[in-house]
Amino acid sequence: MDKDGKDGETLPSMQGGGAPIGEENTTRLIGRLTRKPLMVEVTGGHKKAVFTLTVTRSYRDKENRVIRQKAFVPVVAWRGLAAQVESLGKDSAVLVEGYLRTWSDPQGKNFRWEVAAEVLEVLERIESPSDLRAPKPKPKKEAAAA
Repeated sequence: MDKDGKDGETLPSMQGGGAPIGEENTTRLIGRLTRKPLMVEVTGGHKKAVFTLTVTRSYRDKENRVIRQKAFVPVVAWRGLAAQVESLGKDSAVLVEGYLRTWSDPQGKNFRWEVAAEVLEVLERIESPSDLRAPKPKPKKEAAAA
């Protein structure tokens, strides 16, 4: 039918590929860090954190067994968001909301992608061993036998 509703005719918006479709590039992940974030200071003194999240998807197979699939997602966070993850260690849980970014090498052959964080919330903090502030006890020296 056309815009007047006559049967058997196509809608004007369907000609030439159809109605425009809105596009959206957002993602939301909850996962655990695979290791301590790599911190980089970029031009202007801003912080950049690069880390990988492991995220799990569970489903049941034909035999009703639970199957867990893991995906490893590269994430980059800037400025204040980078500061939030700076002290986190492996297995810390975070929620990340952001968008997908891609780029390729100069030849346009090797593509990479990452999630650029816009919102970041620490759900479970596990301190990096190098960031633990408690001093380790020094071994006691035994008195020399005379």
